[in-house]
Amino acid sequence: MRPRWRKWFPVIAALVLLLLAPALTHAQGTAVDSLTLRWTAVGDDSLLGRAAAYDLRMSPSSINAGNWDAATAVAGLSAPRPSGSQEQVVVRGLTPGATYYFALRVRDDAGNWSGVSNVVRWDGVETAPPPAPAGLAGEVGGGGVEVTWTPSTAPDLAGYSIYRATSASGPFTKLNLDLITEARYLDLALPSGATTLWYQVTATNVSGNESARSASRPVALVAESPALAWRVAPPYPNPSHLADPVRIPVELASAGGARLDIVDAAGHLVRRLDLQGLAPGQQEVEWDGRNDAGRTVAPGPYRAWLVAGDQRLGIRLVRVP
Repeated sequence: MRPRWRKWFPVIAALVLLLLAPALTHAQGTAVDSLTLRWTAVGDDSLLGRAAAYDLRMSPSSINAGNWDAATAVAGLSAPRPSGSQEQVVVRGLTPGATYYFALRVRDDAGNWSGVSNVVRWDGVETAPPPAPAGLAGEVGGGGVEVTWTPSTAPDLAGYSIYRATSASGPFTKLNLDLITEARYLDLALPSGATTLWYQVTATNVSGNESARSASRPVALVAESPALAWRVAPPYPNPSHLADPVRIPVELASAGGARLDIVDAAGHLVRRLDLQGLAPGQQEVEWDGRNDAGRTVAPGPYRAWLVAGDQRLGIRLVRVP
């Protein structure tokens, strides 16, 4: 007498195979009228053993369980290999430029068929390259330069290639051996002594056609010094005693052409300090508290104006007894 569980085995196997219907994970053109389909084998009993047979179908329209019998069976399939093995078959005699759909079912040794796998569409060998990638950007980080771009929407995209140069005019050198499958690349092998690098990226389809290169993107490896500006900072000490000088920090964008005017509360010019001899950058200007006649000014509020061309920047200061 058969063990009780054995009579349920065909049903269990069918349900498991339905859930584990093999997925056609890759469709690749091999010639103008041929393509290669690849998938991963499942077992006769869930993930164990070896299935009994494959049934691969093709059709000019999408395949499902309802129209399975109307699809054309593909000949030349070998017997299934053990579960987890990589399977493939070359389908020949296809019409270039025509659209084909492919799907697969698998049978166990009890005669149970799996559900229909995912459906693969093939539109023939594509002769036109995909559009050039856009949105190229780059920044220093992660020990190198991370380059990113907008993912391509080409339906037959295989991957990307990244090119680099040490000058805007090139020459550009391809950095990757295999196609890049993500819209990003981390360049860790930076050339010695380079301060700026230029990058370009291309897209390649499954037929091997490479797009034109994207617009170049420069990436500075050394941070640029911030641009100098005309600035005046709070003086110190402030308030300051009549007997003591007061120091006024300034930043000069260029050498020459600047002065520091000290005016009283009524706006009258008290002292003009020429800054012609100072170098660009941060400097300190000292006012001894005297007017242009050499006399000590009276206690009270004053304002120091940094004047350079059309720039006029002021700061308040106070003199006390």
